[in-house]
Amino acid sequence: MAALPPVIFEVNFVIPAEMRWAMRAKGVIDDWLLSDAAGERPVSQLPAADLQMQIDHSELKLSWLELEAPTAWDAVQRASQIVAEMLPELLRTRTLHIDVTLQGPDPDLRRPLGA
Repeated sequence: MAALPPVIFEVNFVIPAEMRWAMRAKGVIDDWLLSDAAGERPVSQLPAADLQMQIDHSELKLSWLELEAPTAWDAVQRASQIVAEMLPELLRTRTLHIDVTLQGPDPDLRRPLGA
């Protein structure tokens, strides 16, 4: 009997923030991603950090494309643990948008275009 493929989720944390705070948070996250702590984690557990800045609105977005977890709630918990290790204050922001999407079994379809 063939083994079932693992359940994989795409998890996005989007934090709208003031531009200076978002820039500082992105710097802390980038430093953590280059640290030894991040080196101990599998690549699938390392988030991509994106900063979108506009004059009146900035957003910091953390994305995991292939986070394995039994349920969507477990995927959010896993991502939250990683964020708590990187920058605990990020989880205490007033507004945090979380998006979780079940990924299909084909890894080529999960990759962003051009990757």
